[in-house]
Parts: sequence; C-alpha cells; structure tokens
Amino acid sequence: MRKISFLSVLIAALVVGCVSEKRFSNTTLVESTQLKHQKHTGQCWSFASTSLLEAEAMRLGYDIPELSSFFFVYHTYMDNAADYIKNKGNSHLNTGDLTFSVLDVFERHGAVPELVYDGNLGELTTKKQMNNRWAEEDEMIALIKVTLDSLIAVEAAVDESLAIIEDILIEYIGQAPEQFIHDGQTVTSKTFAKHFLPLDAKDYVELTSYSHHPFHEKIVLEIPANWRHKSYLNLPIESFMNTIDQALENGFTLAWDGDIGNSGGFKDNGHVRVKGEYEELEKIGQEQRQSAYERKTTTDDHNMHLVGTTYDRDGQKFYILKNTWGENRGMNGKYYLSENYFRLRTISVTVHEDGIPANSYNEN
Repeated sequence: MRKISFLSVLIAALVVGCVSEKRFSNTTLVESTQLKHQKHTGQCWSFASTSLLEAEAMRLGYDIPELSSFFFVYHTYMDNAADYIKNKGNSHLNTGDLTFSVLDVFERHGAVPELVYDGNLGELTTKKQMNNRWAEEDEMIALIKVTLDSLIAVEAAVDESLAIIEDILIEYIGQAPEQFIHDGQTVTSKTFAKHFLPLDAKDYVELTSYSHHPFHEKIVLEIPANWRHKSYLNLPIESFMNTIDQALENGFTLAWDGDIGNSGGFKDNGHVRVKGEYEELEKIGQEQRQSAYERKTTTDDHNMHLVGTTYDRDGQKFYILKNTWGENRGMNGKYYLSENYFRLRTISVTVHEDGIPANSYNEN
C-alpha cells in the first residue's frame, strides 16, 4: 500500500508540474524560424539575436538558410579582445554579450549559413559532449584572458596580440570563413548577407525602462555585457509594454534580454510566473522594476527571442519566447512568461525601428 500511495503522490506531483500549450488561447504568434539549440554553450545572446535576424528577413519576404550563430560569436570575441587591449585589461571580458554585438558584426562582416560554419557544434550529440563543450568554453575564455593580460604587461603590438587570440579561437571553435561556396558560387560573408538579409543594423533599437535615467531619451545602461557602451531608448514601463505589444501585433519579433537565474519563478516546464519578491502584487510597476534592478535581483543572465503573446484560462497574459535549450525543455522549446514576470525580469528588448510608435520618442 505504501508503494501505491507514494506512486499516486508522485504522479499527482508530475501532473501539477506539467503545463500544456493547450491551456492557452487567443494567441498572437509571429512567424519565425525553427528552434535553435545552443548545446550547453554560453552563447544564448547570439542564438537569440540570430533568430531575430532570420525572422526579420522572413518578415521582408526573403527565404534564407539557417544562419550561423557562432560566426557572430567568433567576431565578437575578436572585438572584445581589442577592447580589452585598448583599456589595458580594465574592461568586460566574458562569455555573455548582447544583441548589439550581433548587429555590429553583421554590419561589418555580414553573415554565413550554419552549414558553412557551426563553431564545431555539429559534433556534439550527447549530454556528456555538451557538458564538455561548456567546460571547454570556460577554458577558452580563461586562456584568452590570461594571454591578453600577459601581452598587455609586455606591451605587445595590438595586431600581434589579436593574431594570437584568433589562433586560440580557431583551436576551440574553428575559423569563421570570410569566403565560401553557396549554391555552387563563391561568395563572401558580406555578399551573402546583402543578398539574403538586406537589413540595416542601424535600424534596430534597444528599449529599456529604468527611472534612474530620463525617459524618452537614449541612455547607456550600466550592465557588464554592455562593454560597447551602446544606447537604449528608455521608456516608462507602461509605454515600454505597449510598444512591445504593438510591435508583436504588427508582425515584428524582438530579441529579449533578462533574468532567469535569480527570479525563483523560471521553471523548466516553460510556465513562468513571479515567485518570491512581489509575488503578491497584482501588477508590477516602475517602482518594483527599479528596485529589483538596483538590488541586482534582476540581472541580464539570459537571452531569448520574443515571438508572441497568449492568454491562459484565467485570462492572464503571457509572452511567448523561443528558447535555445532544445525542444524537450519548456513547452516544445518555448517559454511562456507571465506579464508580471516580463515586467519585472526583462532588462531590454531589441526591435526594428518601424515597430516602434513615433510617440515613444517624445511622450511627456
């Protein structure tokens, strides 16, 4: 009898933990590409941003192959190394980054298909291999940092130093090509991008909402990953949320930067609500959002691709985000963030400027 009772309790617990997409309705879902899998790498920022670029090409009617996320990673590491040298070791150097970097690399270097360059991800098929890859990337970053510190100490030439760092990247993740064969023709990463992704990186805007900066102005947000010191359009929380909703309704997707690690509410079943602080509040406002940012209970530790909204059976609104952890995580690879969670734990979103209402820049 004990075994039967225990089994009944276990089944009940599992049923409670399971959440089906069938419980949601009145869904707005913008077209995007297939789910990506970062395979235990630390590059969610590039995978989410690459998915955004693909969706933007689709929005404009272009049929494109899956893009290489690690092409942007490779060049971002080179940019980051150059910045580290420039600042004599007094700048951010880590795995995490932002959509800004993908856009910067895209503008200068273009893009390549995943089939051409995958950062050696294709060979990772088992969990053990993926875990090893995580450790290898940590090792690579540590090696890059100690190498740069040594080169800075002896005042090595910048070009020489960057060549050494590129050798490290090639050893760990392979060499990103500038020229390759596509559809039987030799093309460069820039000509490929011009043909398949006629996008202008300058047309994309990062939106945030924090009251320690003036609203309706471009500000530089103080987060470690913003080592490029890029600007965000800072909006009051209600304008921020309305702008996001209108963008989705008008067929735009957005890159999302936010917190999953400190929240207490980010569950692997994909059904995400506020837990812990402010759990009892009916609506998260500017004050709670600001407090969580200042106390660092909201940090930028993950990136996903925001593709839609939906409502549960109680009429509660949720935001649908494509994650990059595989289809067996979340709800078929997607995570559904409650509106309150989104208000509290979102650091920023990136969207094409055409998806932003004109009055977002000049409301009082």
